[in-house]
Amino acid sequence: MEQNNKTPLYKRLLAIAGIVILLGLYVNLFIKAITGSPDTFRTFINCAAATVAVPIAIWVLIWATGVLLGRHTIASLDPLSSNKKHDKYGNVIPDGKIDTVVFDIGNVLADFSWREFLKDKGYSDEEVERIGKASVLSDDWNQIDLGILPIEEIIARFVENDPEIKEDLEKVYSDFKKIVTKRENAIPWIRALKKAGYKVLYLSNFSSQVLEDNPEAMDFLDETDGGILSYRDKVTKPDHEIYNLLSKRYDLNPENTVFIDDTVANIAAAKELGWNGIVFLSYDQVKEDLEKLGVKY
Repeated sequence: MEQNNKTPLYKRLLAIAGIVILLGLYVNLFIKAITGSPDTFRTFINCAAATVAVPIAIWVLIWATGVLLGRHTIASLDPLSSNKKHDKYGNVIPDGKIDTVVFDIGNVLADFSWREFLKDKGYSDEEVERIGKASVLSDDWNQIDLGILPIEEIIARFVENDPEIKEDLEKVYSDFKKIVTKRENAIPWIRALKKAGYKVLYLSNFSSQVLEDNPEAMDFLDETDGGILSYRDKVTKPDHEIYNLLSKRYDLNPENTVFIDDTVANIAAAKELGWNGIVFLSYDQVKEDLEKLGVKY
């Protein structure tokens, strides 16, 4: 990508405004000096102060604009990127071939803590595994993420898997609070990647019930550049359709995209479509694998 070296219009206007203000002050000082005005010294002090204050004010305005628009500017507090290439908006252009990082959510950006969710409701380890086998670990769980069937019908399918624990299954899934829990490094990770110039998206099998019942655990969503939650588009991983939908919606180039997911089958599907893929085991392992692809942040 060719670097655009033309200074943005708003920066040029701010510079012109600063010059005009300072020039006006010094012209006023010159006139008062040659006419012997008693206000000459005070005007000189004001000019000296303005010579310092005006550039600072312009710098702060440029910095604030960058923060509000999410764009890198000359006033951004990241001097280590000053030697990087920037796009026409002043955002850093990544050095390597990867320009987009796509995240799964469960057990990557947040913990899918279904066992703890059941234990908190008072079930023993043995009961947790039995309930899980009838629900979370069954093929029917995918129906929650697809978002097509009403939740009552999906729970009825869980009951069919193990009729003896009907009351438990209905009680357990009356709400989904704390089935997903927050990972404190999610937002810092996303911000670091975006600051380094990468587009950050999410691609996750996810239900409306889990999203609505766990807003705090999902607060990182607003930090990303967008993405797909399966229930909204009625398609789940590892179906190629969901990957192609994300590519089309966000104009992705597969060879410039890396997908991070904790499920091998989902990464395999991404690679079949030409994406780069990393199976998530730990943050440090993923960071190392990203660096091998040239992703630095």
